[in-house]
Amino acid sequence: MKYRLPNNEEKPVYVEQMFDKIAKKYDLFNEIVTFGMHNKWKRFAASQIELRSEQNCIDLCCGTGDIAREVLRQYPSSKVTGLDFSEEMLNIAESKNTNMIKVKYIQGDAMDVPFQDENFNAVTIGYGMRNVQNINKFLQEILRVLKPEGILVSLDVGKIRNPILAKLNNFYFFHIVPFVGKLLMSGENIFKYLPESSIEYPSQESLKNLMIKNGFQNVKFYNFVFGASTVHVAYKPAKS
Repeated sequence: MKYRLPNNEEKPVYVEQMFDKIAKKYDLFNEIVTFGMHNKWKRFAASQIELRSEQNCIDLCCGTGDIAREVLRQYPSSKVTGLDFSEEMLNIAESKNTNMIKVKYIQGDAMDVPFQDENFNAVTIGYGMRNVQNINKFLQEILRVLKPEGILVSLDVGKIRNPILAKLNNFYFFHIVPFVGKLLMSGENIFKYLPESSIEYPSQESLKNLMIKNGFQNVKFYNFVFGASTVHVAYKPAKS
């Protein structure tokens, strides 16, 4: 039976339930399918925010907390909050807190962040923007909680321009990745959702343009593995 992506109305409940189910295998899955490279990409993403002492960051769709912890490692005097609507993911994230690296985690909806306007110096998100109902509204919500001149850093899948490399990547992403997921947790459709959700996700240039359209400036992106994975960096304008 052909896999059907959830529509925008179904997506929040679907994604929350699926990530709850695979939470215990999620870190192992990422390690296998990226050959460990996701750690490098997350370190790079965290390095882009350049937090000063006592500044704060929220990691949206934080999952098991990889990026949130990396931000705190690189900026130990900062304040870091992780937000996710998957209780099981957050349980794992909290279990990884230590005396040296202690992130505050809260359960919530990234489309409706439970903080006041202009609260954070930085917003990070790893492989989460594909899962929101509406990217434009999501970007507006990020702008709302960012302080003027605050930074957004988003790590996610990208589009490979070279047609031969793109075909190889698609074969890996649409066949090998779900197969690995099936071996880890048989019957979970989320491993099909992950590659399928990348089809309609904007290309690097398209997402850059969306960010600019929604009010961000100085938008850049950095490609990894020929563009299979990409980091976007964008800034909220200063107050006029």
